[in-house]
Amino acid sequence: MVKLFLSICFRNLFRHRGKSIIVGSLIFIVALVMTLGNAIIKGMNLGLERNIVHGFTGNLIIISTNQQEKEVFDSMTGRPMAALQDYPKIEAVISNQPFIEDYLPIGRNVAMVLSETQLPLFWMIFSVDLDEYTSFFKNEIITIEGEPLDKEKRGLFIGNLLRNQTAETSDMWLYSSKSGIVSSNIPPKILSNQETIAFRSDVSLVGLGEETGIDIRLPVVGVFRFAQLNALFGGSMVFVDPLSYQEMFHYAQPKAETLLPAQKKKILESDNLDALFEQNLFADTIPTSSETYSETTIKKALKKSNTTISSERIYNAILIKTRKGENDAKTLATLNHILKQANVDGKAISWKEATPQLAQFIGVIQGLFGVIIFFLFLVSLIMVMNTLSMSVVERISELGMMRAIGTQKSFIGRMIYTETLILGVVFGGSGIITGALISWILSALHIKAPNEMVQLIFGGDFFQPTVFASDILSNLLLLLIVLSFAALYPIRLAKKITPLEAISQE
Repeated sequence: MVKLFLSICFRNLFRHRGKSIIVGSLIFIVALVMTLGNAIIKGMNLGLERNIVHGFTGNLIIISTNQQEKEVFDSMTGRPMAALQDYPKIEAVISNQPFIEDYLPIGRNVAMVLSETQLPLFWMIFSVDLDEYTSFFKNEIITIEGEPLDKEKRGLFIGNLLRNQTAETSDMWLYSSKSGIVSSNIPPKILSNQETIAFRSDVSLVGLGEETGIDIRLPVVGVFRFAQLNALFGGSMVFVDPLSYQEMFHYAQPKAETLLPAQKKKILESDNLDALFEQNLFADTIPTSSETYSETTIKKALKKSNTTISSERIYNAILIKTRKGENDAKTLATLNHILKQANVDGKAISWKEATPQLAQFIGVIQGLFGVIIFFLFLVSLIMVMNTLSMSVVERISELGMMRAIGTQKSFIGRMIYTETLILGVVFGGSGIITGALISWILSALHIKAPNEMVQLIFGGDFFQPTVFASDILSNLLLLLIVLSFAALYPIRLAKKITPLEAISQE
C-alpha cells in the first residue's frame, strides 16, 4: 500500500514536471538562503568567541564584591576598580574547579596622562605578566617598535592605535628609545603637523585609584598591535610593569617605622592629658636649618616616607577560561555559588557584562543580520506556498476525478503533503549541500575584513562562514518542518475540490 501510494506521488510529480521544477527551484533557493545565513551567523558567533573570548577577555571574569560597575575592558566612567582583597583564597577555590581550564589575574585601572595641552586624556592601564598573558590567550601580540615589557623593568607597552589617538588629542607622539622614531609608523595626518608634535620617549601618569594616585614618569619600552581584532582593542590597552602599577595606584602599606611605639600609643589612648606633654611623642630633636625645611625636602618626605610598595601583587580582576563544551551561563551560576560559599571577596560576571558597549554593539549587528536572513527566508517561503497553491488549482480536474471515483479527502491531503516533502528532500537537500559547499569555499578564500565594522560582522579579521556535518542534517530537518507548514494551505485547497468542480473545469 505504501509502495503504491509513493508511486502515485512520483507519477504526479513527473506528470507535472514543469510545476514540480518551479516549486523545487524555490525550495532550493529557500534551502540555500537558510544554509548560507546560518553558516554566516554561526561563523560570526564562533569567530567572536574565538577572537574576543579567547583573545582578550576569557569566558568569565571575577571582580571584587565591592565593585559596583562591571565594565572591565571598556569603562567609560574612569572610575577605579576595587582591588580583590582575598586573592590567595580565591585562587585556592578556583584552582580546584573541574570546569576551569585556566585563569589569569590582572591589575586594571584608569590613569590620567599629564601633558602640556592640559586636555583630559585617560588610559586604561593593565598590569599583567606578558608571558602568562600570551600563554593564556591565543591572540598574538606583535611588537612593532622597541621591545616587549619585561616584568623586572619599569615601563609602558602601548597599543599602536592608542598612540595614534594620544597624538591626535594631545599633540604628543610617543616612541621607544630602543628603536627611536620610526617615521613609517606615523600616520600621514600626524606627520603633516609634526612641527606642533612633541616627540617623547616617556610619559607622566597619575593613577585614578581608590585613593589619591601618585604621578609617575615611565619610559615607553615598546609599541604593539594584536594579531586579531586590533582595531577593537589596540586603541584602549596599555601594559605597565607590576611595581609601577602598585605605586601609581597607591597600593601600599604603612612603613614599620611610621607606626607609634606601644608605650606612646598607650599614652595616647589614656585620659592622662598631662602625659602628652611629658614626652616627645612625634619627633626626636630635629635641626632647624633652612636646608631641613626646604620645600623639596618636605615634599619628598611627605611623598615617600609614609608608604612602601606591598610585597604582594594587587589584582583587580581574574580572567577565567572555561573548558571546551562548558555552558557559560551554567558555569557562571556555579562559580558564583562556590565563591559565595567560600565567603571570599569575589563575584563572577560574563564577558558580555565586562564589555557591555562592545557586546551590545555586536548584538545589534548580529540581530540586524539575522533579521535580514529571516525576511529573505520568509519571502522565499511565501513564494513556495503560493506556487504550491497555484499547482493545486491547476490540478482541479485531476483531483476532482479522484474524488469522483471515491478517493477520500485525507488521501488527497497526504498525497499533496508527500509530494511537497519529496520536493523538499530532493531540491532542498541539493540547496543545503550547495550552501554548505559555498560556505566552505568562502571560508577557504580567507576574505579579509577591510575595516573595524566589517570585522565585527565577520567575527574576526576574515570572513569564515561555518557549516558542520551535523548542521546539514539539522538544516534539512528544519526545512522539512517549515515546508510542512507551507503545505497546510495548499492541502486545505485540495481537500475542498469536488467532482462537480472537475466537471465544470472540463
